[in-house]
Amino acid sequence: MIWLFTRMSGGQSLMIGKKKSLKADIIIGIGDLSKMTGVSARQLRYWEEKGYIQAVSGKKNATRKYKFEMSFKVQAIKRYLDEGYTLAKSVEQAEKLRKKFEIWKKFLVGKVQEVEITDTQHNYGVIELGCVDEEQKKKIYGVVDENGCHFELRDYAEADN
Repeated sequence: MIWLFTRMSGGQSLMIGKKKSLKADIIIGIGDLSKMTGVSARQLRYWEEKGYIQAVSGKKNATRKYKFEMSFKVQAIKRYLDEGYTLAKSVEQAEKLRKKFEIWKKFLVGKVQEVEITDTQHNYGVIELGCVDEEQKKKIYGVVDENGCHFELRDYAEADN
């Protein structure tokens, strides 16, 4: 969700819009969805007819419009088709992938406490995931550095230094 702001004189910000969800509020046409995903408009119409994807309801015979988030589902279906799955199995796999991402997102929102950028040139950093023991003496960190991605367990006192 985002808030829309405008700058006022004196450097103050004034909220001018309500909360928006970019992925839920952006609408794209079938041609744009086709270009973004590499799936033909004809194929998209077929998938919609089968109930695998959904257009935003509108007038009959009008150009089909889709929520931006549908592009992720279409890309996933295409990926599984390209790997040799049937269309029905591709849709099933795409839905499973969507559910995995929802769990991943829920975990990140619930556990990530702080992200420290340690090297902007290489996109290295440290992600604080919180305490891992009941006594709250140890914290776990996800580290992205020249050695790749790994976890580090640090004493709470050491972690705050």
